[in-house]
Amino acid sequence: MEHIIATAAQLGSVLQGYRKQRRLTQAHAAARVGMHPKTISLLETGSGEGVSLSSILKLLSALDVEFVLRPKPAVEGPGDRKVLLVAEPEW
Repeated sequence: MEHIIATAAQLGSVLQGYRKQRRLTQAHAAARVGMHPKTISLLETGSGEGVSLSSILKLLSALDVEFVLRPKPAVEGPGDRKVLLVAEPEW
């Protein structure tokens, strides 16, 4: 399943969903990537502004999802801008 992400809160919700789908606690997910559980919590609530892209990519990898960038479709209105797609890899 693909998710189009336009806000930090949306990213957090999707990350939390993938983590829970894999039956990982925040502590277990954090341990897999060398983060503090609080960092996972901040990301999942959309409050992780200070978290590096490198850390986010490590977490995505630990959750077996990937970060995909693509050109956005023609914009119909001001609320239609989408920039980030998080998808499960097709193995």
